[in-house]
Amino acid sequence: MNSTHDRYLFAVQMLKETYPCVRSVDVAHYLGVSKAAVSTALRQLREQELMEVEPDGNLVFTAKGKTHSERLRTRVLFFQQLLTRAGVEPSLAMRDAISFSWEMSDDSFEAFRNLMA
Repeated sequence: MNSTHDRYLFAVQMLKETYPCVRSVDVAHYLGVSKAAVSTALRQLREQELMEVEPDGNLVFTAKGKTHSERLRTRVLFFQQLLTRAGVEPSLAMRDAISFSWEMSDDSFEAFRNLMA
């Protein structure tokens, strides 16, 4: 797993919170990337058994993918809320939260979250 894959999983997770059906074109638009880039990432996510594509093009998480995407969402929203409470503009807080959520180890995140509790 790498930060690029995390980015795609997070995008699908966020889109699924708003739309019942999410297709690769939706992810491309959300991330501002080409459909070819999304296709490449989805192939890799399918190979890692994190994502599946239904016959109608709807993207769905496997159980493993759902667990990972929910972990990502928890981390991003934790940091976004923390930064927003500190006075950072919400869209910048989201961008920064995404950046360090991808790079921080699980152990460091848990230690930081416990510190802030």
